[in-house]
This record gives sequence, structure tokens and C-alpha cells, in this order.
Amino acid sequence: MADAKLSTSAVSSHAFSYQPPAINGDFVGKHIISVDQFKRQDLDILFDAATSIRKRIRTHDRGLTELCAGKVMASLFFEASTRTDMSFQAAMRRLGGDVIAVSNGVRFSSMYKGENLSDTVRATGCYSDVVVLRHPEIGSSYEAAYYLDLLNARIDNPTVAISGGDGIGEHPTQALLDIFTVFDQKQSLDNMTITLVGDLLHGRTVHSLAKLIAYYDAADVRLCLVSPENLRMPADITALVRSHGISVCETDDLQEVIADTDVIYWTRVQEERFADAADYERIKDRYVMTPQVLAQTKPDAILLHPLPRKHEMGTRDDHDIMDLDKRAIYFEQMENGMFVRMALLVKVLRGVYV
Repeated sequence: MADAKLSTSAVSSHAFSYQPPAINGDFVGKHIISVDQFKRQDLDILFDAATSIRKRIRTHDRGLTELCAGKVMASLFFEASTRTDMSFQAAMRRLGGDVIAVSNGVRFSSMYKGENLSDTVRATGCYSDVVVLRHPEIGSSYEAAYYLDLLNARIDNPTVAISGGDGIGEHPTQALLDIFTVFDQKQSLDNMTITLVGDLLHGRTVHSLAKLIAYYDAADVRLCLVSPENLRMPADITALVRSHGISVCETDDLQEVIADTDVIYWTRVQEERFADAADYERIKDRYVMTPQVLAQTKPDAILLHPLPRKHEMGTRDDHDIMDLDKRAIYFEQMENGMFVRMALLVKVLRGVYV
């Protein structure tokens, strides 16, 4: 477990500067908080494991249930979630581990009686081997990792934290499954044009994905960022991507880039992130994926979406048509999430080859 690195003043001000350790080829006992922990070799290790696990599931290999037998995962979600929560729970159960969660959801938990996050996470850590945390505040996953390190110095069974989404900051496991899906379909990132569309300011999935694309250091990658002016990708992320030699195109006009795109990643405008409902109403229909829009992409392009989808993917009739298009692979993407999270849990808890 990494040493905690946080000053007393930082703790008191909640200005968390905690940095989780880099993976460097060894996942065991490490918190998974940010894609900043990953480099190309780490992604290759994880994706090889995810591919192996997928094959073993499809061949009904019962040995999978031995990989995390005796381990307990705590699901601690302070924001509504269907896919991420269920995916993690399915992943742990398929590996033979157990899952615990707050009865009736966290809105009935001790935090709603006034307990702070640090105490809730440490209490949860006393009962589990891994805590999967989703929280609406940026920095919450870092805070959880820091206090779990303090706890781990005093208890017999150390616990790791995995971020299930950190406010509008990052969603590292979503980005891992996204880029795994691209590799699974395209076998490489080299010479790819990847287009991210929609709410790039609030979308933690695109924040993490853009960074992972940079960290993989593929050759001749072009990243196109399509959004309204007021929902552009944060400048620090754009600068980081460019620093890795990736060509970045920022535009509000999808027509400029759609015909040349190999991978198109569609996102919804996040209504819950807007303080003013009128601002949301003005922008919500700016980009809508329909069968007519999808038809403008290359025949071998792929369309991803982190889901859930709303009107940004057209009508229900549009959904039914696009779901049959071989370019639309968002349900394959969703299944891949379970495989990647299984691989991550095995690597963090056991470190074994799968």
C-alpha cells in the first residue's frame, strides 16, 4: 500500500493533494483513483487479462470463481448508478467474491446522520477488501484513498479504493473499458481519428478517456473534440493530450469531422450538472445522434456511448434502428465493462495471471 502523502493543513482544508501510486506493472494493493496511474504497459497487462477472462467466461471455466474467493467488495455509491454498480457487483460475484452494500442505499446511511466521508470510508474498509466509491464531489476518491491508507496502517486486513466516478473529475474504470473496446474492435490506436461529442466540460468519462488516449502513446492519433463553446474540454486536459504529440481539433461543428472519424464517442449533456435549467434547455438538443447522422460515418467506424442514453440518441424508434447497425457497439462496450472490472479486481486483490 502506498504511503499517505498529505499535510495536516491539506486535511483540514479538504484541498486534497494525495497522489495514488503509479501502477508500473504491479497492481497489487494499489488504489485505482485516476487514469494518471496508467501507462501503456499497464493497459496491455490489464487488457490481456480482460481478454482472457472473457474467453474463460464464454467457455464456462469454473476456475474463475476461485480468483477472488474469500474477498469482499463494498459498494459505496453516493450518486445514482445502474451500469457501474451492477457491473462491479457482477464482476466480483463471477470471481467468487462477496459484495456488501448499504441497506436501502446511502441516503439512509450514517452520512445522512452527519458522518463525514472519511469516517464512512474507514468504517466500510474495516469490513471489506476493496471499496468501490462513487461520489458527486471532485476529490472524493482521493480523500477515500488517503484515509484508507491511514486505516490500513492500523488494521490487519488492508483495503483498497476503486473510483466509480469522482464528481465531474474522472471515471477511470469507464475510460479503461472504453479504450479496451476500441482495441477490441480496431486492434490498435495507431492512425486513428477519435471524436468525442457533447458535454466535454462536465463529462468525467471523456476527461479520463482523453488522458488514456494520450498515455498510450500511439502513432498518428487525431483527437477531435466537438462541443458547444461553453461545454469545451477543460484546457488542462487538452494541453496534456497535445503534450503527448496528439493532434487536437476543437470545433462546435460535427460536420467538419464526422466523415473522417474512426471512433465516435457520443455523450449526453448532463442536466444534473447545470445550476440553471434554462441553460440546459438551450443546449440539450445541440447534438443528437440519429440513423441519418450515423450513416455519415465510415462503414467501419464504431459508435460508443457510456449510457444511459436520452434524447441525445434520438427517439426510441431511432434507438431500435441504430441498435441493429454494426457500427453501434455500446452494448458490447457495456459487457466489456464487466470483463475489465473483473481483470482489475483480480489484479488489485490477487495480482495473479488470468
